[in-house]
Amino acid sequence: MPDQLAALGYAVMKTGTTERILPHAIRQKFEIAPDGTLVPPTEGSTRPTSMTVTNAGLAVVEQFDLRVP
Repeated sequence: MPDQLAALGYAVMKTGTTERILPHAIRQKFEIAPDGTLVPPTEGSTRPTSMTVTNAGLAVVEQFDLRVP
């Protein structure tokens, strides 16, 4: 997006990076094991996913200063 704005004539300058907390960044799927416990799926498993849990996670984002010409 910064390149597209610069192509439109805006003065775009990178000011650094920061971290943001994204509420649904981490997604975990679980299956029900034969003993009834929830376990993460194994590679090649054909069991259906019985529960999906989402957790917050950090994401590194770039910050830009945008000036109108």
